Amino acid sequence: MTQELPTSIKQVMDGMPGAFQPDKAAGVDATIQFNFTGDEAGNYTVKVADGKCEVTEGTDEGATVAINAPSEVWLKIMRQELDGSTAFMSGQFTFTGDMGVLMQMQTWFAQG
Repeated sequence: MTQELPTSIKQVMDGMPGAFQPDKAAGVDATIQFNFTGDEAGNYTVKVADGKCEVTEGTDEGATVAINAPSEVWLKIMRQELDGSTAFMSGQFTFTGDMGVLMQMQTWFAQG
């Protein structure tokens, strides 16, 4: 059974707790702030701690890393239509904070 690719940022964010792999994020305590512009502008906070992943709408000033991206770019990355590193290197999104968390983050979630 193939998983449907997400068609919206809301779907991506709502799906994160279900795709979360606690064993891959053992000992992690991080807050990731997503600031989206574009078609689906909005802010989401993803907290990963104690083997749990929690997604809320809104912002967290104390985030470990903040990702600033057009929603359509991030959706392509999540759909694996665009490589995250390539997108970053070509300036399609920016981030502030802990690059280590940004790099490890993809391993904490099952890929569709």
